[in-house]
Amino acid sequence: MVFSQGFVNLNFESATMLSTSQSYASNAIPGWTAYISGIPQTTIVYNSVPLSDPEVTLQGMNNGLYPVVQGNYFVMLWGQFNPGNYPDFDTNTAAIGQIGQIPQTAQSLTFWGNIGGMQATFNGQALDFTLTGNTANYNIYTVDISAYAGQTGQLLFTDAYYGNNYGGPGMLDNIQFSSSSVPETNVLVLIVFGTLLLGLSKIIQSASAAAQCPAIKPSINRSAAKTRRR
Repeated sequence: MVFSQGFVNLNFESATMLSTSQSYASNAIPGWTAYISGIPQTTIVYNSVPLSDPEVTLQGMNNGLYPVVQGNYFVMLWGQFNPGNYPDFDTNTAAIGQIGQIPQTAQSLTFWGNIGGMQATFNGQALDFTLTGNTANYNIYTVDISAYAGQTGQLLFTDAYYGNNYGGPGMLDNIQFSSSSVPETNVLVLIVFGTLLLGLSKIIQSASAAAQCPAIKPSINRSAAKTRRR
């Protein structure tokens, strides 16, 4: 069972009155607050990406760069681009946060997207997401939230500064609280191992079937062969 209580616009589909390049944050991501290095922002970037500056962005179906995760919109968080990994400058972060109550029976929290260098917290406590699934366009991440069930606080997603070889922008959509618990690590391993075994079994079966088939002597188009030799 999936639900959200106290938190709103967890799939970012409530966007209204968007304008090219920049839009008011209250219209683009209602219910959420955008932050750059902890400072609330009144505007965010729409359907565009920054060159190096930290930005909170809302991406739509016609953004031209990334496939939509689900629905019409998703959020991307871009910390400052810092290719030299300098700790004293170019270290600004980008984040979105919302204050709400986690449902009493919540066991897990899931989001779709790409974690990049993104970090998540609830009331300042780190949430360590685990990769629990993937598709061609996005990954699925899940964390145990049961310790905070029924509590009210800020859910915050933050993308740190990044470079060519570390971190990266975070992609975020379809945030869900669920009464289902996070699969244990050994269960996830078994699922992956089982998938690999199934694939290997199919390969072996195909190879075996091919070995049992009589060899077929290939026909040669001699006129075509003569033409190629000229």
